[in-house]
Amino acid sequence: MKRRIWYHLAFWGAFWFIYAYTYSKYDGSFGKYALTEGLQMPARILATYLTFWCFERFTGGGNGKTWLAFGGAALSNLGGGLLNRLLKLWYLVPVYFPDATIEFWSFRMMYDIFDCVLASCTALSARMYFRQQALERREAQLRAEKSEAELRALKSQIQPHFLFNTINNLYALARRKSEKTAPVALKLAHLLRYVLYESAKPEMPVEKEIQNLRDYVELEKLRFDEDRLTVHLEVETDDPNYPVTPLLLLPLVENAFKHGVSEQREAAWVNIYICLKNKILEVRIANSATPGQTASPQGIGLQNVRRQLELLYPGRHEFSTANGADSFTATLKITPVKG
Repeated sequence: MKRRIWYHLAFWGAFWFIYAYTYSKYDGSFGKYALTEGLQMPARILATYLTFWCFERFTGGGNGKTWLAFGGAALSNLGGGLLNRLLKLWYLVPVYFPDATIEFWSFRMMYDIFDCVLASCTALSARMYFRQQALERREAQLRAEKSEAELRALKSQIQPHFLFNTINNLYALARRKSEKTAPVALKLAHLLRYVLYESAKPEMPVEKEIQNLRDYVELEKLRFDEDRLTVHLEVETDDPNYPVTPLLLLPLVENAFKHGVSEQREAAWVNIYICLKNKILEVRIANSATPGQTASPQGIGLQNVRRQLELLYPGRHEFSTANGADSFTATLKITPVKG
């Protein structure tokens, strides 16, 4: 509210100064015109705020009374001009300009009306501009809040599914009383900390994201015999600290295991290639598949990834999938912000 009042004071101060300075060019008497213009400002201010009221009262909401707003604004400015004309006739001209003559009904009355119209139109334009800016900022904030909420929902879909798979793996090891149970439990704890807590951050170093992918792959490999699954992970990066969105790549890797190799009874394979060079991230994940098998587009998998990319990297990503005769490939490319 205080800032708003200062904006109004600054506007009227500037308006008064411009008029006084402009008229002082006639005889160099700034003080005289500062006083005379200052005495005329109340009528202009009154006309302006009455104009504001008319437009606030009779426009918007589809009430069909816009003509009343313009009619009221015209009468307000006409009244302001007449008030200043009377002020000049009874006081300003006789006292400060005794050598001048003035008639109430003359074409110069239009100047007084125009001064009020100029003040009202300028103030109204400024008001509309600032309101439009505030509206755009509000809409941008609402869009950002909506996107953030949707991202949280997408990530929350990943977490229960991920927990279900990894806890099943740990349970199978515990039943066999395997020596791998304790190391796997520790690895799972690290992953859970990342998924449940660190993934809440907007960005993480790509090196950490890749390390968690490695841990996830190791956990998934527990479900397969050593001679049944081959996993090849290749990473090339020139900036290990480059920020990426957490959990963006995990659904792609999870999709390769869940909808690919887990459906095969014979030898299966997963190839993961991640390359980050010159701030361009390229990811290619391919997995073997039973002939005629396709990746499920439902659930938290590929649809989840597509929606996250639309929200986080609009116009900066390329994502595609391809079904081969006995394989499935997902390819992702993310480019940096231009400029």
